[in-house]
Amino acid sequence: MFGPVQPTPYDLQFSLFGIPVRVIAWFWLTAVILGFSSVHIGPEYLLAWVAIVFVSILIHEMGHALVAALFGYPPRIVLYHFGGLAMFTPGYNYTQGRSILISLAGPVAGFLLAGVIYVLARSSALGPLERGTLGYFVVLQALYVNVWWGLINLLPVLPLDGGNICRDVCTSINSRQGERWAITIALVTAGAVAVYALQAEELYIGILFGFMAYQNYQQLQMRRF
Repeated sequence: MFGPVQPTPYDLQFSLFGIPVRVIAWFWLTAVILGFSSVHIGPEYLLAWVAIVFVSILIHEMGHALVAALFGYPPRIVLYHFGGLAMFTPGYNYTQGRSILISLAGPVAGFLLAGVIYVLARSSALGPLERGTLGYFVVLQALYVNVWWGLINLLPVLPLDGGNICRDVCTSINSRQGERWAITIALVTAGAVAVYALQAEELYIGILFGFMAYQNYQQLQMRRF
């Protein structure tokens, strides 16, 4: 999301459905930091949070990767400190429509996972889920990550999925000015979210969107010269 991701000697590497996956060490540290407040309940809650983040982001990126592979673009996945990346090399038949479908596939995969978890929880297939138990915590946090984070990811902010979709739509309307329109929309949206998040004392969201607003501002300035 924020530039090249350098490999480290401590990366976890494996293959899923034939798609190479690499998890850099910083991914785990960031997940721990984000969920550290849960450690006061018990260390098992923090471990459960890290597992939820790992599985949820992996499913999200697999959504992108599987659709890219379906179109014939061999993908690979990297999970790192700011989330994940599904990377692929577009083929000669790459279109804005296919780009939009690939971008949508990540959030949709997360929403589907949340739907499955919700149905299983409502049907008692996961056992009794009493408030204050580890099972209740896992279900609640899994729904939060896959629904709330998925919705945030659909905001028209580059380089989020919603920003990529917005860029594809804008460039399909106007091939010359579309990129500039998308960057402007991203800058305004990211700035507004950053201000709101900081006022609501959501420090991580505020910093993240503030950084993205700055990135888009830089991009806009570069296009003026």
